[in-house]
Amino acid sequence: MRDDVPSSIRGNKVLLAILITANLLMLVIGILTIPPNLVSAEGKESPVLKAEKTAPGTSSPEKNTLPETSPLENNPLPETTESGSIPTSEETGVSLSTEERPDVGDFLWYTEDVAYEGVPSDANIIDNIDPLTGSWKALIVYDPDNEYDSSAMEFLNVAIAGTAERLSLTLDWYLIFWSNEGESFDETDMEDTVFSGKWENSGLWASGAGTIRLTQFYELNEKQYAVGTIDTPDGIPALVALVRP
Repeated sequence: MRDDVPSSIRGNKVLLAILITANLLMLVIGILTIPPNLVSAEGKESPVLKAEKTAPGTSSPEKNTLPETSPLENNPLPETTESGSIPTSEETGVSLSTEERPDVGDFLWYTEDVAYEGVPSDANIIDNIDPLTGSWKALIVYDPDNEYDSSAMEFLNVAIAGTAERLSLTLDWYLIFWSNEGESFDETDMEDTVFSGKWENSGLWASGAGTIRLTQFYELNEKQYAVGTIDTPDGIPALVALVRP
């Protein structure tokens, strides 16, 4: 499974590792100092939000209200199957949907491993949209090789809804950290952004202010994960990762 990693990521493994490490260290410092130093996101916006505001003829989408789901801790631990293995959420019907806000610790699996090595070989690949609807924690890494002087890490929640032929991604913005400036910007007052697309070839694409491509979904140790890329309108490369619960 790990041989499927894009060659562009493999070729820049060392540079990306250095960048991510620096970003994480600076992000921790930024998060710890957010209460006294938090500034408006109007000073410098992420490529997706900037494109959404400047695109002609567009209007701010209404904020979607997600259906309430039972917290995972209120659900009993799943029983093992006859073969002795732990059943997946798809088999048990347990929803992993979460609206909890993400933080840097939610994505160490990606920044320290999967971004370089690919999906773990023992992961259970999810190849249909049905168990994937609901809300996720999400991370966008802009300009991972710092080629455009726009290196940033953006935290948000993403809700997947609809069917394979007609699905939507609703991006609920939270926080962006610009590594070159060493500053965090609050995005919680930003309007949600909606992307529309479909499920194809065991992944999904959705277009709006750019195009999101989530190419691999999988489940491991009672968590669901997704990885992919974003084609931003201004051409700045971006990686995206989702996790829940």
